[in-house]
Amino acid sequence: MCKFQRIMIVLSVLVVALLMMVAAENSEAQQYFFFQGKVESLYREQLTVKGDKGESMYFTVGRRTIYIPSRLPGVGERVKVTYFLRRGHNVASQVEILPPPSSPSPPKKK
Repeated sequence: MCKFQRIMIVLSVLVVALLMMVAAENSEAQQYFFFQGKVESLYREQLTVKGDKGESMYFTVGRRTIYIPSRLPGVGERVKVTYFLRRGHNVASQVEILPPPSSPSPPKKK
């Protein structure tokens, strides 16, 4: 076997190993989380939601974010956000606008 063929085989093995490592990194299962609260703001690509306990969370939204129903939420509306972590940022994959809480029924008269 000549020297050129050996170099080509070694380079081919290295390229295949590198491609397998990159594919393994990208195929990791995403872990999804949920957060529920009221919308504080929606500006450009950032959604801010204030939770029931007073904590605020920021979410990145974009073209791939799914809205249920298919419209942007308004400030003050209750939402349930399904998100995952990417490079230390919360990325919203789905934003579900929740119906307003029903008011308590009036007491019955006897």
